[in-house]
Amino acid sequence: MSTPQEPGGLLMRLVLVLTDELCALPCVREARQRSLYMNMVCDALGIPWIEQGLPVRAEVSYFVRQVLQYDVGQGFRALIDGVGVLEGRETGESLDRLVRREVYGVESRGLPELPGVFDAETQRRAWELLAQGPVPRPVLHSVLAGELRIALPDAEGAVGLFAHLVEQNAQPDGLPPALVLVEVVAALGSTQAAALRTWSDKWAEAAELNDALRERRDRIAHRAVPDGTVPRALVVMVDPAHDGTDRIYVRHWVNAAAGFWQPRAFAPEETTLDGLGPAVQRAVQHGDAQWAGAAEDSPVHVEFVLPHALLNHDVARLKIAADAYEPLPLDLRYYIHLRSLDRMRSRDRRRIDLWRERWRTFLQAPAAEAYRWSGTDPFTEWQQMLAANPRATGVILQHPADRGRALEALMVALDQGVGLVVWDRRPDSPQSVELLQLLLGHSPGQLPFKVHQLRVHAETEEGGRLRVGRNIAFLWDDPNRLVDCEEMPA
Repeated sequence: MSTPQEPGGLLMRLVLVLTDELCALPCVREARQRSLYMNMVCDALGIPWIEQGLPVRAEVSYFVRQVLQYDVGQGFRALIDGVGVLEGRETGESLDRLVRREVYGVESRGLPELPGVFDAETQRRAWELLAQGPVPRPVLHSVLAGELRIALPDAEGAVGLFAHLVEQNAQPDGLPPALVLVEVVAALGSTQAAALRTWSDKWAEAAELNDALRERRDRIAHRAVPDGTVPRALVVMVDPAHDGTDRIYVRHWVNAAAGFWQPRAFAPEETTLDGLGPAVQRAVQHGDAQWAGAAEDSPVHVEFVLPHALLNHDVARLKIAADAYEPLPLDLRYYIHLRSLDRMRSRDRRRIDLWRERWRTFLQAPAAEAYRWSGTDPFTEWQQMLAANPRATGVILQHPADRGRALEALMVALDQGVGLVVWDRRPDSPQSVELLQLLLGHSPGQLPFKVHQLRVHAETEEGGRLRVGRNIAFLWDDPNRLVDCEEMPA
């Protein structure tokens, strides 16, 4: 049984038990009585209530949580007394005993307050300020997760996160996680930023943690500055089992907020290449849930982290189910990139440094300095040419990245730190090389959009050279956006 000392235990358990029991009562099941009950409870507490129009259980759980977040002790008492008025005193007292037994293991009166370092009035003031100055949920979760390094509950805004975090242990610097949340909300531009910081200052003064708060505030201010090169993203890693079968492991991460690289890992699954499409569909659904609530409608990048042998596999046109008609290619909706799994796993410091340096050079230039591999260049000369030209930041392959064609040249380019490579996946399509050369003439900031635009146009064009958009492979491998890609156990 959950106890008040367990992280996230008490409030969640209290909401769960009360929701279960209230939904079983006639005064809650019937719509008109439910409205009367909810307004009666809120009137007793002096707080407003607006029905959300949700299904009964969702409506009740939301209502209970709002009441308890206002004040656990008074809120619980009002919920019980409301039942007593509409269902009779005996039913109310029975519910009182049941909840205390289920949540606290006792039936005595005197419900403990929500545990934590803040008294009820301090908590109430924080909730009031957090509710008045909301920030986009994906951004809040991204910055806060990076600052606290602990798991956060999905779908909670600032107020819900505060209720969750008051039960968490203090950080190494002595600051409570709930106070760190308040500081993050303030740093992200809440309209109540000044009042939130005054709230933190008052607590830190009493706790003699002024220096810790000042240092943390400075760090949060730096972390809360968005990086314009970081998109909302879904990263999909495909890793063959290497056991003589066609099994693959598919892992994925979702980066919820543009500007902040804080990818969240989801459970891996085992499938085959034929099952990759459905696996990606499920990953996209996780992404859609995490991206909900974003303040901006920024593009979403889907990045496939693949081993060398799969880099020529057509992942951009995997079909994703739509609400009607036929499933649509993935690249119509998202910006699709390839990334090198083998390089991301590398422990070779030289390779990593080359990769980072070439990428930095690429981003600072008006456009990539692109080199072609025609298929006639010996690999030794190709390697020497790239090694001697640190400003060579892009590569165009004139052949598909299959073994025995251009894959070996691609592997040389990756080993030399090149992060931008394009090619036509079709064999014997030399006419596409000039178009790819023009494509890489765009600025680094425009390239993902231009590739996406080319792919979209290719889906609607009857013929001509833009049809290369259906077959273009675009390796866009940013060394600053890494994920944990250790090998899965066989």
